[in-house]
Amino acid sequence: MNSTLSCRLRIVLSCCLLVAVVVLIAPKASGQEYHLPVISAPPPMKFVSRSERTQLSAARDAKARTRATIELAESRLSRAEMLTAGQQYDAASSELGMYQGLVDDALIYLDKAESKKKLRDTYKRLELSLRAHSARIEAIRRVTPAEYAVNVKAICECARNARTQALNAFYGDTVIRGDSSGEENHSGGESTQDSVPNSVKKQ
Repeated sequence: MNSTLSCRLRIVLSCCLLVAVVVLIAPKASGQEYHLPVISAPPPMKFVSRSERTQLSAARDAKARTRATIELAESRLSRAEMLTAGQQYDAASSELGMYQGLVDDALIYLDKAESKKKLRDTYKRLELSLRAHSARIEAIRRVTPAEYAVNVKAICECARNARTQALNAFYGDTVIRGDSSGEENHSGGESTQDSVPNSVKKQ
């Protein structure tokens, strides 16, 4: 009789232990289902379309070409905003890829230009446009699903880097003029001492 009771007791204890293990493991297993890695969408192709390249080639100079590039880039960005609002994320990503292609093309063209001193206003115009574009791309990223937002963030970083490059080109000419001995000769032969402000001389 005692052996039968002890056998039943062991069975009951084993069942209780099994239930306890299941209760402890189940929440962890269910929690892992909500932390699956996000698979990012493939990055968009970065290029300038044939029709856009034809328009840019028709520009008479670097200033006109940059102005046309900015207008085309803003058109791509506007379409990306509209497509994102309509939850057409693949198409929006494609528009952003072509936007980036236009921006890169503008910087490459300006970098190859011979007379960079005449392009300071052009670089400044490009920088101001890219500043506004970065804010708009960031707004797109905030309402884009995670699998697409990774690529939008990368394009936003590219726009910021392009803006920095334009700023460096804009201020770089100023620094070169300040350090150039030739510019001092053209300024009327003023000596270094004469060019120092009075407040510095008094110290």
